Amino acid sequence: MKAKDNSLAPMPELLSRNDTEHGRWTVRDCEPRRGIPMTSIVGRDMLAPVQDSPNARCIRAHEMMHAKVSPADSFFEWQERKIASVKALTVVEELRVNYLCTKAGFNMKEHLTDGGEMADGERCVALGDWSAAVAMTIACATTASQKAFLTGVRRHDRKWGKMLLDIAKRAKKEMDLAYKTGTLASTEICPVTKLSPVGFVHTERIAEWVDRLMEFDPNDEPDNEKGKGEGEGDAEGEGEGEATGETKKATGAVRPTNSKKSTKGSEGTGTPRTISDVDAHKASRNIPSWMELKIEKVPMPKLTKGNLGKKRVASDTGKNPRRMHRLLTDPDRKIFDRVIRGQGGVVLIDASGSMSFTHSQIREIVESAPGCTVAMYSDLGDNSTNMWILAEKGKMCETLPRANSNNGVDFPALQWAIKQRQRSSSPVVWVTDGGVVGTHGMHDILTLQCVNECLKHRVIVVENVTAAKELLRAMQNGQKKKREWPESFTDVYRRKNGGLLPE
Repeated sequence: MKAKDNSLAPMPELLSRNDTEHGRWTVRDCEPRRGIPMTSIVGRDMLAPVQDSPNARCIRAHEMMHAKVSPADSFFEWQERKIASVKALTVVEELRVNYLCTKAGFNMKEHLTDGGEMADGERCVALGDWSAAVAMTIACATTASQKAFLTGVRRHDRKWGKMLLDIAKRAKKEMDLAYKTGTLASTEICPVTKLSPVGFVHTERIAEWVDRLMEFDPNDEPDNEKGKGEGEGDAEGEGEGEATGETKKATGAVRPTNSKKSTKGSEGTGTPRTISDVDAHKASRNIPSWMELKIEKVPMPKLTKGNLGKKRVASDTGKNPRRMHRLLTDPDRKIFDRVIRGQGGVVLIDASGSMSFTHSQIREIVESAPGCTVAMYSDLGDNSTNMWILAEKGKMCETLPRANSNNGVDFPALQWAIKQRQRSSSPVVWVTDGGVVGTHGMHDILTLQCVNECLKHRVIVVENVTAAKELLRAMQNGQKKKREWPESFTDVYRRKNGGLLPE
């Protein structure tokens, strides 16, 4: 290896972007080992090796590509969309950056490695850490690290090796298809989400698929490799030809959300396909997203029964014996008063065109759960209010606002309802028929967002207001009620996760 040459230091100041300001960078030397080089676009700080070696050159290219195309201060807002986890977004962004470096002429497949990937592969198998194995496979796909890592995996588990190889191939094909849209490296601001860069949309979509892969249990698949020695097969961990039957079954069950099987039948592998847009405008138009939530609290002149969400009941303990007459009539002698509060809670109602309810039904809901908050949402398509608070603290509106139009804000409204929960025991009930719709229509990613949020925060889903009223009354009486998942929710969850939603 040749000595360090400061003239080889990267110069991110020369890069141009459409979504962030230019300025002076701090560039420092570091060892060419994974986990040390880094790029902070917001802080304009870069660590990269300046040695004159093919490996160091690839690492410098990698960090410069991050500075060119990765999200700057908008990364937190991408996380807040909750379409994919931070871990999945991070490893897929590594894949996107490496792929773009290859397209720029850098030989990442031969030179980008630090020599420790084989041990990493063996460690993942020894610990049974499938999630880490998938993450590493995605991060090092299209680089020299891929062969070494998969070789380490295959030394101890050939089935894992073949499944991870198929995942790497599918991820590479997804990048190929994304590259053809002409937006993979774009740093334009997305007109739909108002986030940048547009190219990160491809990272987000593939990351949602990677999240589901990381949750997959490879032990559920049959092992057809029994009887073969550990050293058999391709020593590089990467064979020619298509994946085996169990590998197709494992990874095909959790393919990218926008994927469709190839209609040409030339490959016969069910290769995932992306949205086939030809320019940035079309690509941004198909980004699954929600409209901005705009809330209005309508006037609430009406009082309801149990308006404060609390009442006095007889008790056999207390300070003031207000019910002395019970000494003669009550064998338990409950002569004291005890104040109990209603569970309150939040009821969120989908008020789109496919739903219907009346003012009297809203009153029944409020009386079934004294002190609860009731809100409904529907986008009217005129950039105005799309969610209305109808009742809270025992008061409610006199008339219902005009709605029964589009959805548009299902997920933002659901997040708002969860935040209104007064205590962890208070129920959140979501009344919906499952027809959630975003900015540009229905989308599996948007449906999964809503389902996962319900599972995470124990939201109870019912399909109409009558069921909500009955559920709240039952809960007030100490009974437990099961969720009534809409058919569209169960269908999407089964297709994407291969299982049934819990009741």
